[in-house]
Amino acid sequence: MRTDSYLEDQHGESGSVSPFAGLRQIVAESAAGSASTVAEADHETAAGESPFESLFVAESPFSGEQYNEAQELETVTRDFLESIRDEDFEDALEDLLNEGAARALADAQQWSLAPSESEAYESLEQWLAPLTTEWERTIDGYTAGLENANLEGMSEQEFDELLESLESPAALENELFGKIVRGLANKAKGLVKQAVKFASNPLRGVADLAKGGLGVLKGIGKGLLGPLLRRLKQAGLGLLKGVLKKLVRPLTRLLPASVRPFVPMITKALGVSEQEQEEFGGSGEDEGAEMGFASELSRAFDNELATLLLAAGPGESGGLAGENYETPQYYEDLEAFESFEDLGSLEATARGNPVDELDLARARLAAQLTEYSGAEGPVGPIQEFLPAVLAIRPLLKLGLQVTGARSALINLLARPLASLIRGIIGPANVRRIATVVGQEPDTVIARAGVGLAFTALGLESATGELSIPGEALASAIEATALRVLDELPEEAMTDPLQVSAAVQRLFSEAVAAYLPDRVLRSDLPEKETTQEGGLWVMMPRATGPRYRFRRYTRVLRVPITRQAARVLPWCDGGTLEQYLLDIGVRRWPVQAEVDLYETLPGSLVGHFTRDETLPTGENPVPQEYQLLTPEVAGILLAEPRLGRPAYRVSGSAGSTRGYPGQRYYRVRIGQFPARRTPRPRRVVAVRWDPTRSRLRVLIRLSERRARILQAHLQRSAPAGQKDLPAVLNALRETLHPRLRRAITQRLMRSSATADPATAARLAARLSGATMTGLSNFLLQRGAQLTAAVANSAEGITVVITFDGVSAGGHPVATPDVAVHPGWTHA
Repeated sequence: MRTDSYLEDQHGESGSVSPFAGLRQIVAESAAGSASTVAEADHETAAGESPFESLFVAESPFSGEQYNEAQELETVTRDFLESIRDEDFEDALEDLLNEGAARALADAQQWSLAPSESEAYESLEQWLAPLTTEWERTIDGYTAGLENANLEGMSEQEFDELLESLESPAALENELFGKIVRGLANKAKGLVKQAVKFASNPLRGVADLAKGGLGVLKGIGKGLLGPLLRRLKQAGLGLLKGVLKKLVRPLTRLLPASVRPFVPMITKALGVSEQEQEEFGGSGEDEGAEMGFASELSRAFDNELATLLLAAGPGESGGLAGENYETPQYYEDLEAFESFEDLGSLEATARGNPVDELDLARARLAAQLTEYSGAEGPVGPIQEFLPAVLAIRPLLKLGLQVTGARSALINLLARPLASLIRGIIGPANVRRIATVVGQEPDTVIARAGVGLAFTALGLESATGELSIPGEALASAIEATALRVLDELPEEAMTDPLQVSAAVQRLFSEAVAAYLPDRVLRSDLPEKETTQEGGLWVMMPRATGPRYRFRRYTRVLRVPITRQAARVLPWCDGGTLEQYLLDIGVRRWPVQAEVDLYETLPGSLVGHFTRDETLPTGENPVPQEYQLLTPEVAGILLAEPRLGRPAYRVSGSAGSTRGYPGQRYYRVRIGQFPARRTPRPRRVVAVRWDPTRSRLRVLIRLSERRARILQAHLQRSAPAGQKDLPAVLNALRETLHPRLRRAITQRLMRSSATADPATAARLAARLSGATMTGLSNFLLQRGAQLTAAVANSAEGITVVITFDGVSAGGHPVATPDVAVHPGWTHA
């Protein structure tokens, strides 16, 4: 059957089945080689023997020396990258992006006309200026102290002490800025130490590179560290400008690892194959996981530091940087992907901003559907809208342009969508839908004692009343198109039947989310709630049509049992139970109000904090918003369809990747979380320094949890005994769910071992030794924990240090355990 003949059939009465109940019910009702025969030659002779009587195989004079050098370089570089990797820095970048997103949205909410891209960039640049200045001051201090220092013959300990003496406390009012500067400074120290190590005892490959540009064999200070630190300062400024670019152009992403300009330098020097490049360039926490932008930006910066070690100066011969590593031409068309060097630039030339274009296209479609009165389905308006949706899928857009299938796909999507909504659009129907919306008491986003009503939704006028139904229909079309693009393989996008079937199935799910239940068939299985539910409205209304997230109109009031809270994960690596206890919950079950949010293209979690329907004086922080998966929604709300499968992103929960359609929830209990209690950003962290074979496990406890341990360590009546088992159990409960996995991942990313089974066995031994070390510490030096808790600093950090870690069969030594007041980086 021809494509056009199939599409013609879609206009008949036997076409797609609409999920809508019909207007009568609106008024009356409430509703992967050829066996790859890798020809292993038949070795009929014994290994190492010649088949001829009088001839013997001679040893090759080339015996793999070049391979061994490349392998050694790869090992050193992998270990260097792993030694400077810092999850705390990634978390701080995540927080910086969210704080900037909230600030930018707050600025936009104050004005009737949204600021231009350049105005938003300038405002954010002023906000970030103190951080930029402090980073420059920090690097200038290192440069001044190291350029003229006599480093030759200095021991490693003396050099460490010199670097520590060059540090000066950051004079920043913003605590988050201080964390960013400290994280960058720690990476800078790691780079300097490795550079000096290369200069003192160079690998052959590194020495060859150094002779070409850095002159490390003589005059280490001025010849090596001065130029290195100056280039490092520029790399750090590029990273901070990358943060600004992300905030102004939310779809900004880095190029895939294999095409970033600096990665080929590293991989060529290491002799790494194309397949290994993809792994080396930065895989996520989990196999197949995609990194959030903060993690991606941090690791791109780490790769840049590795390049500074391996590459000679610009224009100098003999070094990798002198070679021309141009990005393939076709990547110039991917406006959503940026190289590390280009992140700081902000050209508003031929490239548009795909998020802004989608915002405007969505508003046009909503208006057209509201007023549409044609006899046929609105194919034309939908065809005009879909290119804006394709624009936020740049790789897909590129592939469609190359194959010439873009216009055909738009057609395949538009016609069945138009058929599905034909009977529900037009002025009369839209007004009736608006009436249904207005008659539902649960759609008023308001709380007891707070005078917020339809004005919070922008429904105070006739125009406002009609905007919600039009936007809801546009949202359903957008969500359907995005889901089809995500779910169908590339070859299926030219098949009319597969596209039409996917559209019908996914459109039913979309309208069940975005339109009132009374507009839908009563037997529609895709409904999200068993009882009549709310609908998802685009917010903030003050910035429309440039919306940044959706909010569920119903505030869900649910009892939370302690058993349920104990199994629900929290973004710091703990649980909902620990969060609720930290903010003051003492009795169970607790009655909670739950707010639900959904991301749009370009959403950052920080945008949720600008929800204009929140009570006056309430200022949430991004860490209060947690992923709402079907599992979480089933346990917390008894409505699993309100959740969405988590888009796999490594790094911290609530990552800034902002995948469209991802859902989040926020829990409110009485006055909480209006009274906010400081909590650690990450409860358990693993530090692995392969250059020293040192592994550290950090356990960060809130002040409340630390005081509970302190109480167990004090002699209590009537027995007068310390309850050490309770303390050890509490620490084990914190470590057990995540420690082995975290250690295995860190070992696998470095050169410690390439075998997952070996890494898992070593991680198991280290986990067991961790508990042994904690047990010995509590028996012999438990008073240190009590003293740390008594300190005025918020919370404590338990640091477990293993030295001489080896993937071989060597036994794992009992670690050293120390407790520090406050939440340290170690």
